[in-house]
Amino acid sequence: MSIEYSTENKDKYLLIISHGESADLDVVSNYSREITEHCKEQGYSNMLVDERGREYLLDEVLDLYKIANFFRTLDISELRIAIICQEKYLEQVRFLEITAQNRGMNIKFFLDTDSAERWLL
Repeated sequence: MSIEYSTENKDKYLLIISHGESADLDVVSNYSREITEHCKEQGYSNMLVDERGREYLLDEVLDLYKIANFFRTLDISELRIAIICQEKYLEQVRFLEITAQNRGMNIKFFLDTDSAERWLL
């Protein structure tokens, strides 16, 4: 199980399009580290991550809490990150969103590109 992604430099943000699945915290952590490092290296402060092609297999509250804590180690508080997900995952990612925001990160989940871009820009 893995997560694959492509990147596209947009005018005002870095676009990440990902697909795949993983129930392994290390795989999700590595993916998160790679895309945030790439965003920083490209000089962007905004990132739109389209994960509608991903299956979220981490559904335990403790796993989501661990991911939010891991995000904090990435030093991404200066980034604004909009994530588009499948509707079936929206309830579970709200916990991750709130936990990350409580740690000073600007992360928000959406169901469509237009809403994500409006918030991001």
